Amino acid sequence: MPKANLYNAAGQTSGQVDLPENIFGLKVKSSHLHRGVVTYLSNQRLGTLSTKTKGEVSGGGKKPFKQKGTGQARQGSSRAIQYVGGGIAFGPKPRDFSVALPKKMRKLALAESLSDKAARGRVLVVDSIKFDAPKTKSAAALLKGLGVKGTVLVVLEKGQDATVRSFRNLRGVTVRLRDNLNVYDVVRCEALVMGVPTLTGLTSTHPKSGEGA
Repeated sequence: MPKANLYNAAGQTSGQVDLPENIFGLKVKSSHLHRGVVTYLSNQRLGTLSTKTKGEVSGGGKKPFKQKGTGQARQGSSRAIQYVGGGIAFGPKPRDFSVALPKKMRKLALAESLSDKAARGRVLVVDSIKFDAPKTKSAAALLKGLGVKGTVLVVLEKGQDATVRSFRNLRGVTVRLRDNLNVYDVVRCEALVMGVPTLTGLTSTHPKSGEGA
């Protein structure tokens, strides 16, 4: 069974904790991670870009000059695509970029990303991550005590608003609630920090080993 170091609120090692085999002990398949990341990024796209075609640009109802005798190419509207202020040819239009991914596959991809982090020794479990009031200095001290550097993902529980506000202003730190944890954030972080309650909650929300493959 995979293990991770257990730390106290001061960032000092207080032992080790067992990590659930069905979440942190899976065989990692790059295809699952790739599909999970691509799906997440696709679903973040708004798809609201929009340009106007020749028929949507206002004006241009009158022929700019007569058909013959000018020596120029005939033109039917001053709002044609070759004119300044004219329409856009083949420009972007609002569209839906969302991609569907089965729930079991999404959970499996997340579990495999967590397994990869555990195998690399980048999962750090703290017995309690909780601040009664927003204190960025205390949050920075905790991460310094843990010895984490670079991009850090801190996973918290619902109702910890003060703790979320303590971490979110730190450079390189991403804060996610357990229910919003996703494969993209796990893959891109260099260290994953969570409390014991979060670890316990993950155990009850993920499929058994191999389910959904």
